[in-house]
Amino acid sequence: MLNRLPEIEIPESNPFENDKLNRKVCADTFCSIVKMYSETGCVIALNGGWGTGKSTFVRMLMQKMKNDGGHPIYFNAWENDNVADPLIALLAEMKSLSTDTSKWNKVVENGGKIIAGITTSAIKGFIKNKLGIDSDALTKGVDEIDKILKSDIEGYSKQKTTFNDFRKSLQTYIADNSGEGLPVVFFIDELDRCNPQFSVLVLERIKHLFDIPNIIFVLSINKKQLGYAIHGYYGSSDIDADNYLRRFIDIEYSLPQPSTDSFCQYLYDVYHFEDVFEKKERYRFSEFRADGDNFKAVANNLISFSGLDIRTIDKIFAHTRLALMGFADNNYIIPDVFFMLCFLRIANTNLYYNILEKKYSPQELVNLFETYLPKDLLTANDYSNAWRQMVYTIALFVYMYNLDDNSGREIYSLIAKNDSKTSLLLTKCLDSKVFGEALAWYHEKHNFEVPLMHLINRIELQMVVSK
Repeated sequence: MLNRLPEIEIPESNPFENDKLNRKVCADTFCSIVKMYSETGCVIALNGGWGTGKSTFVRMLMQKMKNDGGHPIYFNAWENDNVADPLIALLAEMKSLSTDTSKWNKVVENGGKIIAGITTSAIKGFIKNKLGIDSDALTKGVDEIDKILKSDIEGYSKQKTTFNDFRKSLQTYIADNSGEGLPVVFFIDELDRCNPQFSVLVLERIKHLFDIPNIIFVLSINKKQLGYAIHGYYGSSDIDADNYLRRFIDIEYSLPQPSTDSFCQYLYDVYHFEDVFEKKERYRFSEFRADGDNFKAVANNLISFSGLDIRTIDKIFAHTRLALMGFADNNYIIPDVFFMLCFLRIANTNLYYNILEKKYSPQELVNLFETYLPKDLLTANDYSNAWRQMVYTIALFVYMYNLDDNSGREIYSLIAKNDSKTSLLLTKCLDSKVFGEALAWYHEKHNFEVPLMHLINRIELQMVVSK
């Protein structure tokens, strides 16, 4: 059984064939932006929160660019943040653009003159290892450091000249390896996960050394997290991180939230929920036949309004599928309440465990749901039935919560004695009439006396049915 989504296969001929987030349109837009700034070069921030699928999007985007005759390069900053100077690692990736060593050696020679802060011998060994260059040009570039450091004034003058020489040699190298209207696109991933000093130095190197035509840097980042790195680097949260990053980033492109309906269906298929809900042994019981549809409906409703990232959604589905192993074929799963519990266990851990320990009264639980869940999902709507389903799901959740774990009997009276369809629980967002009808329906259905702990024991993996 899978415990997380596998890496998406990206076919060379059609990189978006397995895209379940429908981001081909985003890729087309992004490529248009890249072409627009091809001649001048720029730095683009591809912004998205943790777990929004940025890395997968980058992989698909790179394959699309290759198919279009482009020259994408990938650099994982987090895997290289132990390098003394990111210039070494950045140049190492650029080496793959051409087999022409003469112009490449010139780039390395001028790049070697810039690197400072570690011993000359260490630089020699490290660059030779990273760049695969063993030439007089490299030695000349590295040995120049000793001269630069002799005098502050002389060093400043030489370094300024060296920066210009480096950019000129790099510009020539890039121009020879980029097609007409197709720049070299350098993707930098995981920058927001690096140590703050390395993150800032990468930004500085890109802006001051690589600001040349025909090369575009794409920073795949969580801008908020990168802002924290800026604060860490300067040792102060008073730094305006957004304003600081504008010095380095020319264009910002934020990945839109994916369509949850298609993604939830994809997770349903990948984790083989049909093996449970559509199993012929369960289909013998008429009351179980709609379980799969009910599960997908409540999952779509909760996920659509949650704003959760796709990794967290994946985690919820993975644990839900694992917990389903605790049910025998003739057990009630009660899929809407079951998924709601699995959802809360990961999306709102405190609420989940307080429910598990029965810290709330039924009235308090209703109030909490009305506060926690979006009002759009709970309020009556003539154009959608999602609200009605959520009213019935919450009513069933509260009803099961109110059952004694041992006897299955109701602990508190939830229905008015003088009116069998009027709830004694007060609601603010939920339609009180429909909520009362739902509670009454479950109250009258005596064969449905299943305490919430029946589900929680499976979710906590305390009951696993051997097959």
